[in-house]
Amino acid sequence: MMWSEKHRPKKVQEMIGNEDARLAALKWLGGWVSGSKPLLLVGPPGSGKTTLAHALARQLDYHMVEMNASDTRNRDNLQAMLLPALRNTANLFGKKIMLFLDEVDGISGREDSGGLDILVDLMKEPTVPVIMAANTKSTKIKDLAKVCKAVEFRPVPPRLLMLFLDHVLRSEGIKLGPGDKISIVNNSRGDIRSMLNSAQSRASGYATVSNKDMIDIDIADGINGYFNACSIEQATQFISKADASYPDPRYGGSPEERRKDMLAALFSSIVSSHVEQDDLASLLDVLSKADMMVGRANARREWHLLKYVSSMIASGLYKKSRQKGIKYSQYAMPWPVMGPIFARSQSTRKILGELAPTLHTSRSSVGSFVFPYLIKLIIDEKVDPVELAVDNFYDESVGESIAKEIEKAKRK
Repeated sequence: MMWSEKHRPKKVQEMIGNEDARLAALKWLGGWVSGSKPLLLVGPPGSGKTTLAHALARQLDYHMVEMNASDTRNRDNLQAMLLPALRNTANLFGKKIMLFLDEVDGISGREDSGGLDILVDLMKEPTVPVIMAANTKSTKIKDLAKVCKAVEFRPVPPRLLMLFLDHVLRSEGIKLGPGDKISIVNNSRGDIRSMLNSAQSRASGYATVSNKDMIDIDIADGINGYFNACSIEQATQFISKADASYPDPRYGGSPEERRKDMLAALFSSIVSSHVEQDDLASLLDVLSKADMMVGRANARREWHLLKYVSSMIASGLYKKSRQKGIKYSQYAMPWPVMGPIFARSQSTRKILGELAPTLHTSRSSVGSFVFPYLIKLIIDEKVDPVELAVDNFYDESVGESIAKEIEKAKRK
């Protein structure tokens, strides 16, 4: 079990650092009445925001409903997720409900389709206590901050980190040298979770890498770095620091968000490379197990488990992926296979776009279920495709596309 979970404080008074913020949050929840402003916790990762929310719920006897806002980004999805929680003040057993919404600063992008606006509206007069967390109090969430009571968290001071680290090491029966402990504390830069992960890694015999040694890198560089790394420690850092995520596929996402899906990127990179069948099966088995873990974490809203997926993937794939020539690929098919498919989609795009509104369905559905029958009818009835296109679509190029599809159909 990860030390960051095993030694997570259960009570507010067991936490370290940010005493004023903890006291303010405790007073807020203790005096909460229906319609009170939500609490917005703002501070860097690992400073104790999530731990405080859990501790408050436990101490004041609330059933906490936890959601990750960055996984439910657009207006409709966010409303569908939040309204049931806001309309019920107690669970089936009569226990009071508290809503915790993490990473609210993750729904501020242009692609979020009104997600932040609906969140502001819902938070104006909540019927249950609502705690939200954000890593930065930027201008992107200024409208949300106006309807909340904002409490700022700061990185935990090194002195307190060292005391907590000593406590954890004593509990685990582990001894580390003074130099190791100082290095771990300094490299964590006030991040408790990072400190405990580094300490556990060091106690297990692995070298640790400073947070400042590697900043977030593009997912392509992260995956290439992982498959070319000379040690499992370095490989793990490439996966952990890649600008990637483990999104919930049920809620879709923009093309850029899909590109940053770590599991999808690893899958496409592995299957598009020349890997022996047995090794390929082993690698895909690891990804399958990681995918199940991500799915369960998202379905059960246990998002705190997602932070372990990177380590699970890094260690699971490492041995079978060495010197296999695996490199990043955004697509699961090689270009000789994908090229003709792409070319065909471009040639049929216009006609599918014309037919879709008429048939009240999507272009994808037209291409899959309607277009093949249309081609067969044109062939059987000996209709001139160019004449058909001019009469119905006022475009000869559409007729040329249909003619190409007819030729392909006749060759089958």
